[in-house]
Amino acid sequence: MIIHLSKEEVRACADIALNRWMMKWGSIDRPNYANENKHKLEPEIAANVRTIVAEYAVSKHYKLPMVFPFYPNEEHSFRMHNPDVLPCLEVKTVRTRKEIPIFPKDIRENSVLIGVKVLDGDYYSDVEIYGWLMATECTKPEWKDPDENSWRIPLDAFNQDYPPLTPMSVLLAVRSEEHTSELQSQSTISY
Repeated sequence: MIIHLSKEEVRACADIALNRWMMKWGSIDRPNYANENKHKLEPEIAANVRTIVAEYAVSKHYKLPMVFPFYPNEEHSFRMHNPDVLPCLEVKTVRTRKEIPIFPKDIRENSVLIGVKVLDGDYYSDVEIYGWLMATECTKPEWKDPDENSWRIPLDAFNQDYPPLTPMSVLLAVRSEEHTSELQSQSTISY
């Protein structure tokens, strides 16, 4: 499924991405993004635009609210388990290979991973959604990448139908949101 974004939608995503990048000023890269791996990856600002565009495209396609994706580094421990798209969607993108990378932090009960790729490298206006996979189904031994401590999910492994957003997953996400809002203020964008 290809989702096309308008110039205005890409501009809004780029604005959010710029603010997210500035909020993360001075943060330290995770090991898989640092040192000798750094030269293989796109610049951080471009990665932020790609990420926000991908999350927005999933939100738009499934008609679900997107979690407002930036906060100061010191709040990361409070918000790092929030989904990208409510109630429980974690958007994972192809970056440098032909698989979707999944890390141990992504494997959470009731979390649904959505595999995507931003196709248009100039304007970020076309996003391919490969489908969904329950996070707990991503740890097959044949997908393990021991060098990265991750799993590489083949693009054809994703389910093509609508993600299983059961009443329980919605209820759990809503309860999680209520609990989070008791701890701190959180903004969401609804589409």
